[in-house]
Amino acid sequence: MNVLFFFALVLVASAEHLLPKKSVAIDKKSVLVLFGTRHGNRHPEVFLQENPRSWGYEGNTELTSFGKRQGLGLGKELRSFIGNLISRNYNSSQVKYYSSSANRCQMTLQTVTAALHDPEQWGDWDKKWYEHWSPVPYAIDDPLLRMYAVKECKGNDKVWGPIDKDTLPSLKKLKTSNAAELKYFADNTKWNMDNLGKAADLADNLIEIDLYKAEYPSWIKTPKLKGYTFEKLKAKILEFAEVHQNACAEYGPCGNLMAGYWLQNIIDKIGDANGGKGPQVIGYASHTEITLSVMKLMGYEKDELTTSAGFVVEFKRLPKPAVRLLNHDPNPVDEHVIYPAELTPKLKKVADKDGFIPLDQFVAYAKQFAFSDWKSQCDKA
Repeated sequence: MNVLFFFALVLVASAEHLLPKKSVAIDKKSVLVLFGTRHGNRHPEVFLQENPRSWGYEGNTELTSFGKRQGLGLGKELRSFIGNLISRNYNSSQVKYYSSSANRCQMTLQTVTAALHDPEQWGDWDKKWYEHWSPVPYAIDDPLLRMYAVKECKGNDKVWGPIDKDTLPSLKKLKTSNAAELKYFADNTKWNMDNLGKAADLADNLIEIDLYKAEYPSWIKTPKLKGYTFEKLKAKILEFAEVHQNACAEYGPCGNLMAGYWLQNIIDKIGDANGGKGPQVIGYASHTEITLSVMKLMGYEKDELTTSAGFVVEFKRLPKPAVRLLNHDPNPVDEHVIYPAELTPKLKKVADKDGFIPLDQFVAYAKQFAFSDWKSQCDKA
């Protein structure tokens, strides 16, 4: 069993996933870059009340200063990767951006685009106050990027039911094998640990306590749970981070409903570029379960996403239409890296030495999970 740990926010698999030091370079023939990102670091949904806090003033689930820095770091790395594909100044014919309605996603996208579009010359509109910033528009689209919050989607309750109730086999096993630990969490937080989402809230608190160098509650710092030291208990709590979101991406009905519409949008945008139409850069800001799900549906071998992590998809028409699937990750806050993805065996078999997959084979693979009529799909789920 891989032991997951957080170091200054980045969730990695020990001795298994070391980030490269340098990003890959864009192919000189690429005509379109799409990127999708999970929002940056955010505050927990519920705060540990007994912990005197010097952080969290933005409010629950809101983007933190670390999350803003992560978004800016992503934007800087994307700017370096994209190069002259688009101008530094915002131009509506060159780019299109989308966000979920959540504040944390909108603010993450705003920080990304601030670095992508550092204005110059005619675009540098106020050198006194805003030397390195200019407003950049984006569209809010929840069916695309936050399906679980779309009230008209009747299928949400059905696909989320086994996850919210922890009845999926993997979640049931997790609860059973950690019964003593969950009781200890419940006794000390006074939260109802019958739902694993509360254990995830506890993990979120620990991430922020570490980032803000705050004080741990005594029941964690000096645990009274048999067999546990501080470090061991901390590692155990962090195993529950994003547990429901990751379960959704693993559970076909949930992952497909959350991300199939977004996947179709990606396929359509690449199709437009193949026909010589559309912008050169398209960006999306979403959530763990949506971003991770769409990555898995595209053919990424990936099981988790830290904050501000996600995908970069590169498309070129020549010599033959092809796409390349890339990851992007924070390292750990201000720096970001773009690197080749681990592909499913089917796509790995057809990718060339540079990682490019023939467009027709990528579309054939992804199309089986995509849908264009989300309302109909929600009714069928």
